[in-house]
Amino acid sequence: MQVQLRKEYFLWTIIALYVVVFGAFTSFRHYNFYTQTWDMGAFVQTMWNTTQGRIMFNNIEEVHNTLGVHMSPWLFALVPGYLLFQSPYYLLIVQTIALALGAIPAYLLAYHILRKKSYALAFATSYLLYPALHWINSYDFHPVSFAVPFLLGAFYFFEKRNLLWMTIFLALAASTREDIILVVLFFGFFVLAQNKTDAPLKATRERKIGATIALCAIVYFLLAIKVIMPSLGGGLLRLDRYAHLGSSFSEIATTAITNPALIAKTILAPEKILYFLWLFIPVAFLPFFSWRSLILVIPGLVENMLTTFPFQFTGLYQYDSVLVAGILYGAIRGAHTVISRWPRKRKVVLGIIISAMILGFTARSPLNPFFFPTFVFRSSPRADAFREIVKSVPDGTPLAANTNLIPHLSHREHAYMLGDEPPNIDLVIIDAQDPTGFASAEDFQSYVERYAQSEDYSVQIFRDRYFIFHRKGASEPLLLSSQ
Repeated sequence: MQVQLRKEYFLWTIIALYVVVFGAFTSFRHYNFYTQTWDMGAFVQTMWNTTQGRIMFNNIEEVHNTLGVHMSPWLFALVPGYLLFQSPYYLLIVQTIALALGAIPAYLLAYHILRKKSYALAFATSYLLYPALHWINSYDFHPVSFAVPFLLGAFYFFEKRNLLWMTIFLALAASTREDIILVVLFFGFFVLAQNKTDAPLKATRERKIGATIALCAIVYFLLAIKVIMPSLGGGLLRLDRYAHLGSSFSEIATTAITNPALIAKTILAPEKILYFLWLFIPVAFLPFFSWRSLILVIPGLVENMLTTFPFQFTGLYQYDSVLVAGILYGAIRGAHTVISRWPRKRKVVLGIIISAMILGFTARSPLNPFFFPTFVFRSSPRADAFREIVKSVPDGTPLAANTNLIPHLSHREHAYMLGDEPPNIDLVIIDAQDPTGFASAEDFQSYVERYAQSEDYSVQIFRDRYFIFHRKGASEPLLLSSQ
């Protein structure tokens, strides 16, 4: 069955709507100072430094080469565009377009497997309305988000048995972050687990494909975490989020085998059960009708369910990038299983898919119609003050600033979040009402007082709320409209 994408006007319309809505939302979110040091500021500084010859460098993260923190060589593909459009908005818009275009392989997958245009459009729409996708898109910029359309492309070309393009998309997905390499590994296991009863020669060929994918993923993962990342001063830095299970990869694996009670206790926390349910409610739990497809979500579920780091299992950040493609692919294959068993229920299944999609969107999307975040599109006295401060800061001045300011001030070699700066920084910009990044209000107060009492700094107070400390002899007061 030939698909002529150029004539799929509804598909292109919903893709365009997604780009317009999320392009505007993410741009206004940045414009009105809701993006943060982690991770918008870090990636903006990384990209800008790379265009200046300091390859993948930032001084925001604990390891100053971004590739030592996460193995994301995909960032290099974005550098030429950043040379032309040196702006955080470039990263936000490219990310939005990439996620929107994931609807194309979603449509093609559903059309290929289910053989009905109505189902293909339903799953493409379900993808674009999937709450986890919206949160991935909304929260700053992350290279791992590109894994979603890349994996969907790989899954489609696997279904078409186009090995060249499947390999290209798997390689692109693996280039976005080191944990996606594990998704590629489990995709190899998924290929090995396919039904092999009908055609022995075909089965042997697919076993070789699956084994090759798995082997390449293992080699690349070990090369990344044991050679490349350590050579850049990093490694698997986020294992501290699993410290209750062990201090190393091997210790965590040993605990999983020898202490199943602890694993169960970790996974069955109420907030994690709720997180798990909301991953599958928007797709009507259809992946559970295709057990082989569940292989694809094992790495992401293990990563997010075993951690004690709460942001990973809220469903409100970039961490579900490892799961979205596998869940959608599983839902499509699950729908095929249900329809094959009960062919007279085709319309019922379609209705369930649409109903689940609407429920998920209205209950969980950051842009749901009941709690639409109109505040993001409006300026505020704080945003107006920040805008004036940003315009007044001289280019290149080394500085430390509030988390919402750093993404706007990262086009310089030395930019730090408050509390992380080295001694004798030239400029420190503090919002006295925002202690973000400090353990307590008392710690924040002590930090401010340290600069206020220092003979090396003079203070400029703006609108009775913003304290701007200048190192004497290195930085002049900012030219602001009113004090």
